[in-house]
Amino acid sequence: MLAVVPEVWAHRGARSVAPENTLAAARAALAQGAHGWELDVRITRDGAIVVAHDQGLRRVTNIAGLPDMPPRPKHLVSHLSLDQIRRLDAGSWFARRDPFGTVASGQVGAEDLKYFAGETIPTLAEALSWTLGAGFFANVEVKDMLGGDDRGLVRGVAAEIKKTGAFRHVLVSSFRQKSLEYFRTLCPQVPVGLLMDETALRLPTQEILVRLKDLEAKALHPSLGGLWAGRIHDIRAGGFDVNVYTVNQAGDILRMVRDGATAIITDYPARTHAVLQSLLKDQPRG
Repeated sequence: MLAVVPEVWAHRGARSVAPENTLAAARAALAQGAHGWELDVRITRDGAIVVAHDQGLRRVTNIAGLPDMPPRPKHLVSHLSLDQIRRLDAGSWFARRDPFGTVASGQVGAEDLKYFAGETIPTLAEALSWTLGAGFFANVEVKDMLGGDDRGLVRGVAAEIKKTGAFRHVLVSSFRQKSLEYFRTLCPQVPVGLLMDETALRLPTQEILVRLKDLEAKALHPSLGGLWAGRIHDIRAGGFDVNVYTVNQAGDILRMVRDGATAIITDYPARTHAVLQSLLKDQPRG
């Protein structure tokens, strides 16, 4: 009998079938049976909070081909105004790059690609408003501004959550514990999750538990590669959820179920949902 069935959170939206960190990816995640979506946020030159993973925008927009944009070294979120970012096409690149091979395989068709063209980078306010309207959930990851205005970003995230009233539909995560500590002073009613990569996860589990307790976190968000057998159990026994990133393969999904993960953060929400449904179907009844 399954003790826990993890939730499915779409990594940057369902980015295997739609341009990452766009509302198109969020809609695809909802359609594929996810419980929520993970999105990344950064702050613009003029203080707006936008949904973007990279500091640079050349990978996922057409900024390189626009003549009225600043020179290449300034193709960064923090060097652009919201107005400039809103003029970028954040969807057409998906057909060209086909990052997960889903266009070549036919999983993403011509009509979908036509729909993605012209997709914009959403603001956090837009992302949260859509999330609320859809009855969805958002894991908002506050990025490291690499020497930029981290506190301004945190203040902006807290302000947008308060403005939209999304308190019960959001969790805020970050690799930067200081950012989460500051966020908790501004918005203590919203849960936080501490992200840890494989290097950080070399710490003994007890030290990680101390960090989580000091932060008053709800969850640890560990990299899949930093988890050994029994570790999720120990962290959950300490009173914390464990939401694991990035889990894409069926074998790893099954291992996360067996080990008791609270949520699976994945690029393939449909695949993950199907594996979980298959497990539930195989469970003995009553």
